[in-house]
Amino acid sequence: MRTRVFFAAVILLLAMSVRTPPVLHGQQNQRAVRMTRLASLLDEDKVAFGLNVNFSGVGDAALDAMTHSTNGDIDLVMYDMEHNPFDVTALRTYMQFLLDPGAIAKAGDVNVSKTVIARIPAYGRELDKNTWMVKSVLDVGVHGVVFPHIETPEQAFTAIRAMRYPQKPGVRDFEPDGIRGTGNFVAARYWGLSGPEYVERSDIWRLDPNGSLIGWFIIENKLGVDNVREIARQLKANNIGVVLWAGSGDLSASYAGDQQATAKGIDAILAAGKEFGLPVAMNGSANVKQRIAQGARIFMGGATAQTRKEAGR
Repeated sequence: MRTRVFFAAVILLLAMSVRTPPVLHGQQNQRAVRMTRLASLLDEDKVAFGLNVNFSGVGDAALDAMTHSTNGDIDLVMYDMEHNPFDVTALRTYMQFLLDPGAIAKAGDVNVSKTVIARIPAYGRELDKNTWMVKSVLDVGVHGVVFPHIETPEQAFTAIRAMRYPQKPGVRDFEPDGIRGTGNFVAARYWGLSGPEYVERSDIWRLDPNGSLIGWFIIENKLGVDNVREIARQLKANNIGVVLWAGSGDLSASYAGDQQATAKGIDAILAAGKEFGLPVAMNGSANVKQRIAQGARIFMGGATAQTRKEAGR
């Protein structure tokens, strides 16, 4: 009897000491392994808070980025390259300073760092000729891309293809096949992975079992609002996870300043996200509880103790 107990204990200890290998592309996985704080929060249906940032010069980069890195009230930063110069070198510098070695060492995990989302200049209607912008920002290690003025399902799928590497024939999530070019040394290092590991993990959130890249589609004109339900429906049908960002400034301009029409447009975006299970991002953090009930899961513009409390954070 003692011999049996001894061997049972040995087998148990061996089983506990074996590291479970990472689940690779195309394999079944009951629990997703995400590489960013934002993707993990959205998996848990939790609210995230972010800041819109831009690069104001090399002299300010370290202070600005380190201030953001130690701001425990925010989960992500959106680096704006639409209304600021499209300068990938500046983005890379900012991201390197954003890393907090002390926090990483304490947590033992590089993913304690803030999620970085880059906003590119090309509108959805221009994207088919400008997919190089997507590759450029992804190759420095950003965790997602913001696409302005997405108006149709076709534009949305072009964005997703630009974010994906070409897929291996026969994998379950082959469509939509990717067109992203290879060259991931900087990105892999920023994620704390080898090159092959980065390729496996840098796929689209929800579409791939371990994907962590998230496309953000700003719906910010009348055509986008008119099509937002069909955009969300087709993305859901293909198991593609994105953030629908309810744009307010350009959306108001599209409605010639009609605030009632703008409010109805924002409600339509929230309704489409909620119906098809896609998180919606909002500008500011007013009426947090109401917006969460409508489907909002990301609030851009920072956070206060009160808004975090209202969001259950």
